Amino acid sequence: MTTLQEAIANAEFPAKAQILFQPASSRYRVMYGGRGGAKSWAAARALLIKAAQKPLRILCAREFQTSIKGSVHKLLSDQIVALGLTSFYEITQGAIRGVNGSEFAFVGLKNNVANVKSYEGVDICWVEEANKVTESSWEILVPTIRKEGSEIWASYNPELESDNTYVRFVLHTPKNAIVQKVSW
Repeated sequence: MTTLQEAIANAEFPAKAQILFQPASSRYRVMYGGRGGAKSWAAARALLIKAAQKPLRILCAREFQTSIKGSVHKLLSDQIVALGLTSFYEITQGAIRGVNGSEFAFVGLKNNVANVKSYEGVDICWVEEANKVTESSWEILVPTIRKEGSEIWASYNPELESDNTYVRFVLHTPKNAIVQKVSW
């Protein structure tokens, strides 16, 4: 059986995904680029490792999520197995919990405005397929993730230069953002 320390030490990441482990002086960590760049895979692994090291509340969001099957729940579950962390994480149908109190929750932004606004104490919010997130969803999400030291991670494959997420983070990069283009 793999120990937590062994799993963390043996985890592999693409070089460009190291932004996920840089010191927490940045509110936003954004990875974008073409398909096959391992952005989602790296974000899932990094979140699982960080949540294993200390208790974290992680919100996994996307613009549209009609069911848990439409979330990153399966990706995180697969990475728990791949990292050998099955004894550390409890995987239920709608959530993932660590034995240290870490928890992963899943939400769609577009049709769950009230649910999104009610999330409290989120340490990291991971927005997958962030290219689809509208300005109004960002306007609701950003002030919701307000815990001191909290971060918002975004991973996506750009479609149009006019997409709100591309404009927000690539064309007009905030000072408190780390943005990395990742290509296959």
